[in-house]
This record gives sequence, C-alpha cells and structure tokens, in this order.
Amino acid sequence: MANYQKSEVALAESATLINIFAEKIRRQIIIALGNSDDGLNVTDITAMVNISRPAVSHHLRLMREAGVIDMRSNGVEHIYYLTLTTPLQQLLSTFNTLAADTQAAGGK
Repeated sequence: MANYQKSEVALAESATLINIFAEKIRRQIIIALGNSDDGLNVTDITAMVNISRPAVSHHLRLMREAGVIDMRSNGVEHIYYLTLTTPLQQLLSTFNTLAADTQAAGGK
C-alpha cells in the first residue's frame, strides 16, 4: 500500500494557494496585475474584472493573506502588485513531494 503522508501534509499546507489559483476572478486579477508595469488600484482592477468594488476588495484581501499579492500606498490609494516567488516555490515543492510519493508507489 502506498504512503502519501508527506503529500497529504504538503497539499494541506498549499490548499489556500491552490484555492487562490482555482478561482476565476482571482486568476483574472493575477493576469491583470501581471500585465501591469507598476501595479493597479482597486478602481482599475474593478473595471478589468467587472465585479463590485467590495467583491474585488474581498479577493484582494484573500490574495494578500496567501502572499500572492502585496500592496503599497500612494497617497490615499493602495496599489496592488504580484509577489508570486514564494507562493510558486511552495506549490512547486508540494507538487515535487506528490511526484516523489507517486514514484515511490510505483507510479500509481
């Protein structure tokens, strides 16, 4: 019987990130921020993803908590930008663990 205990732990640790990337609006926000040179404010993001400002703020909060984006202040407005290096390293580590467990189980 295969033992995926390491994968279970790694997947649990990455569940929030996986959920961030799984949601369509958040993916749209990531792409919009990725296509921006200097980041975007909430008004810009709201116009691009075509949902309410409170809904955008909700998604941005979740994304900040997960470490996918960060924010800087520019006077009274907040500018959001991507911070993907650490989250992507975590996901890569998770998938490498899953691949190793799969290999150890004979590729099942």
